This record gives sequence, C-alpha cells and structure tokens, in this order.
Amino acid sequence: MKKPILQGIGAAIILALAGCAAPQQGAQQQSTQSQQSMQQQAQQQLAGQSVLAVNWFQQSGEYQALAWQAFNSARLAFDASAHKVKGRRAVIVDLDETMLDNSAYSAWQAKHGQPFSDKTWSAWTQAKQAVAVPGAVQFARYVNSHGGTMFYISNRDAKDSAATKANLEALGFPGVNEKTLLLKTDSSNKQARFDSVKASGYHVVLYIGDNLNDFGAATYHKDNAARRQFVSDNHARFGTELIVLPNPLYGDWESGMAPGYFKLTPEQKLQVRENNLRAWSGQ
Repeated sequence: MKKPILQGIGAAIILALAGCAAPQQGAQQQSTQSQQSMQQQAQQQLAGQSVLAVNWFQQSGEYQALAWQAFNSARLAFDASAHKVKGRRAVIVDLDETMLDNSAYSAWQAKHGQPFSDKTWSAWTQAKQAVAVPGAVQFARYVNSHGGTMFYISNRDAKDSAATKANLEALGFPGVNEKTLLLKTDSSNKQARFDSVKASGYHVVLYIGDNLNDFGAATYHKDNAARRQFVSDNHARFGTELIVLPNPLYGDWESGMAPGYFKLTPEQKLQVRENNLRAWSGQ
C-alpha cells in the first residue's frame, strides 16, 4: 500500500504547487497589463502635449507670416549672391516642414495618441497629401527661373521617392528629378549629400530648413547645449546663408534634451520634458 500512498502524496504536492503557481502567473500578467496601460497613458499624454503646437501651426496667421518672412529673406539673399558668386548657384532645401506641410500627420498622432513610426509615416508619404508651406513654391520657382537650381535634400526614405516627387510636382515645385531630389539611402546625416552637390560643380549659396541638421554635420547627434552654441557661433549667417522655418511639432531639439532620448519609455520621455522646463518660482 505504500506506492499508492506515495502517489497520492505526490499528486497532492503537484496540485499544491500548481495552486501556488496560478496566483503568481496571474499576478505577473496583471503587472504586465498594468505596465502596458501606464505606457499607453503616457504615450497619449506625450501626443496630447503637441495639440497646441499643431493648432498654432495650422491656424495662426503668425506661422504663415514667419514662413513668408523666411522666404522673402531667402529671395533677398539669393539675389545678393549673384554679385558674390560666379558659376552655377544652388539652393539646398529640406522638405518636411520647410517646403512641405505635414501637420495633418502630426494632428493624426495627437488625435489617436500615436508615436511617430516609419510605417505610419511612409503611409502618410504615399498618400501624397502634404501641402506647400506658404511662400515655398513661389521661392523655388524664382530660384529656378533666375539662374539657380533647387536641390531638395530630405531624410524621407528613398523608397518613398516616387510618391514624394509626385506630391511636389502636384504642388507646383519646379525641377524635381533624380539629380535634385536626394532622399535618405543610408544615413540621416545630410553632409555627404550636400558635398555631392558641391562636387558636381555648384556653389551652394543658401541652405533652408527647420532643423539645424539641415545646415550640415556640425549639430548632428549633438545635445541642445552644442546646438545653441552652433547658433551663437554662426549668428551672422542666419538670414543671409542659413534660413530657418519655424517647427514646434518635432525635431532634433527634442532628442537633444537627453542622451538616448528616443530609446526611453513614454514615462521617461515625459519626465525629461518636465525636467527641461525653466519655470518661474511663483514668488
């Protein structure tokens, strides 16, 4: 009779262990679900923080005025370059939030609490629904009809080249072809593409963008202290060689707030944003 007794004892132990494991597994599952819920809430909060910026970008006359101001200054600078440069003149421009307004994508993110992703961004690009930034088409046409060549250098993925070209042409941008539309193939550092324009015999007289990285490698993957120092060191060039468009929606200034920013959890990103506020003491 010993064997059945032992078997009974073994079965009881197994049942006891299973009974202990079930609550543990349930607790772990609840913990995972709780963490996921907290991350989703944090992501929604991150996206929600951009609502007012999107409102300003889409609704304010001030944004439109700043865009026109940038391109009016760019035209004056381009005209002045004719007296300084002999040979073929090039103007290098970024696309997104410089020549193309993608704020509808940012509005979609805000409404649905969604982070940026390559998949959804590519879907937006393929939809070809970006509109022109105020003054952008007029400036591009002016350059190409007054002895210059526009080069559209963007970190859109090269696989979206055809859709980007179609979108630009539908809006009336001139001279968009395989030589002037240079999208990202390997690196988001644009310096090599800038250098290729110069190597082909052009004098670059103007850089236009919404991100300091649109002016070269000097600020690439640098923190905001280094980015501000670049501005200080080059302040005399802004408005004459470097033209900046306003973009409060996104940019490398965001990742410049903390090392490895884009690898942080939504909760950590919220904390970084909070920590980078310079607030009045209230006294």
